[in-house]
Amino acid sequence: MKFARTTALVIYALTALLTTGCVTTQLHKFRMTVSEAPEVHGANTNQKQNSSVWRFTGKVNYNYEEKVNISEDIHWNKSLEELFDGDDLESSDAAYKMGGLDFAGKFEFLYKANYSVFGLGAGYKDGFINHILLGCNFSHIEFGAFLGIYNQFSDLQYSGEVVSDDDNYKTIRENDSQIYTSFFAGAYAGFYIDKFFVNYSVSFYTPNPEINGKALSVPTITSHYFTVGYRLTDLIEISAGGIFTDIDTDGGATGGYTGGVSFYL
Repeated sequence: MKFARTTALVIYALTALLTTGCVTTQLHKFRMTVSEAPEVHGANTNQKQNSSVWRFTGKVNYNYEEKVNISEDIHWNKSLEELFDGDDLESSDAAYKMGGLDFAGKFEFLYKANYSVFGLGAGYKDGFINHILLGCNFSHIEFGAFLGIYNQFSDLQYSGEVVSDDDNYKTIRENDSQIYTSFFAGAYAGFYIDKFFVNYSVSFYTPNPEINGKALSVPTITSHYFTVGYRLTDLIEISAGGIFTDIDTDGGATGGYTGGVSFYL
């Protein structure tokens, strides 16, 4: 008897969920400014064992300005409780806006014990960045991985309608600058001989925009950095290179250049 009652309650609850009125959010226009993923790398030299260094890096980055279509790749980021809420999302014109000239600065701490390296970093690049680094540093090569938090300043613009199954609708519109927090992660590898070094770093993150308080699922941004540099003195180094950024959608990619100066303490 208890089993039959429980089964009836479950069937009733599922029926109620599945028959909930459908609501569709129609985005006629969506624009979000985004940046390439942050760059992280190692010591650029054979760091002495059981030693630590502080480094400040200032960089200028230029990426070709692009408008990347993401209309087919934008969805609600639904939690488990929201799977049956009947809310759909349709987008006819959604895009990332990226590129242009920007400046970046970062403080980093690197400690090497035997051949293992631990690092911390904090800086600014279109928003505030914090990261940790774990890697290995040998006589001529180094490699490692990193994980961080990216608090990105972004301009968000959208307009559209929320339409219910009984043809009632309301207009939605926003044009504002906000801060979106995302995790980023990646890996790096470097080769150095004497005072010259070559670096490769790849990192990725997924922006976290919201519409009417609901989180959106949007494409991931992956950036590849290829740089070469030279240590002028024990305290100063210079570097320059290229950036290739790939968007997790059809035909979404852009490139650019980077250059900077680092000071070691």
